[in-house]
Amino acid sequence: MHKGLTLQQIIEQAARQVEEDGLHNLTLTALADQLHIKTPSLYNHIKNMSDLKNRLASFSLAQFSEALIRSAMGKARDDALFAISDAYLTFIKTHPNLYWAIIEAPDPSDADFKKHSDRLLAFLFHILEGYALSEEDRVHAVRGLRSIIHGFTSLQLHHGFNMHYDQEKSLKWILSAFLRGLKEKNESCDGAGQSAE
Repeated sequence: MHKGLTLQQIIEQAARQVEEDGLHNLTLTALADQLHIKTPSLYNHIKNMSDLKNRLASFSLAQFSEALIRSAMGKARDDALFAISDAYLTFIKTHPNLYWAIIEAPDPSDADFKKHSDRLLAFLFHILEGYALSEEDRVHAVRGLRSIIHGFTSLQLHHGFNMHYDQEKSLKWILSAFLRGLKEKNESCDGAGQSAE
């Protein structure tokens, strides 16, 4: 076994392999070759391929979460959500295979994966507090934002938009409409509260 090899080094090399070849081409044999060890030596650090993919998903989610959180530091409401959207889009375009490692995580309930997921969700909920939404509506808003960016970028990466209008402008238009909806939701709730009084 390569002297001093750590689990972190294995995960980082797996991430590089996935970046280059895609998640579905990740193999323990190729990973071991790149690390200059025999394949059985990997089992000193990981249980199996599923375990490796879980760890890779957590590694990728940590980077993804950090990028989104960092992008919105010091910002609020629309400015924060536009910044988060830009960071989300940039991550998918820069690291598409690591993004899919997150989406296809074998076990989203894994403790390490959940830790990074909970951190990101807590930050998003904090940003959404600026819209005075209920807890349930904040969940709907996070799901909506994710669906917009994930869906738009997936279509974009697969050349799903063929009309000549600027694609980035289209996404900003959609996000602006979404954010107007959040404000209108807030205003309607305020109006209902005042009527009740």
